[in-house]
Amino acid sequence: MKRFVAYASVAGLVSLGMIGSAAADACQTTGTLAEAVGTVLVDKGQGFAPGVVGASLKGGDKVAVQGPGSAVVDFGNERTVTVPSSTTETLRVPGCGVALDSSTGLVIGTVAVGGGIAAAIALSNNDSKNGIIFPVSP
Repeated sequence: MKRFVAYASVAGLVSLGMIGSAAADACQTTGTLAEAVGTVLVDKGQGFAPGVVGASLKGGDKVAVQGPGSAVVDFGNERTVTVPSSTTETLRVPGCGVALDSSTGLVIGTVAVGGGIAAAIALSNNDSKNGIIFPVSP
């Protein structure tokens, strides 16, 4: 039983690693500034400069629209980011990575705690012939 849980834990970690690796590859996608209406500025880490349609952008770059107008960044495969008027946004590639809302965080936390408890029980040094003994108050 101990070996099964150990192997299952390793397989789970490897799977999570592969999912994270695939998500990281998707996150390296670059996009282009497809539309700039009004005053649009772009910051690629060296300060804001005027945004030019066709400019290459990636996740983490900032796009600012001053006053009325908008900007659209196209990452391909029908993945676009629209920046509305009077807004500055740090680009996040759509569909990239795991978005942690309250439900996703709860599920991940529950799975992590449950896996930890299962591993602790399976790997505990219990010499009982009857398996695991849970203490019960008298």
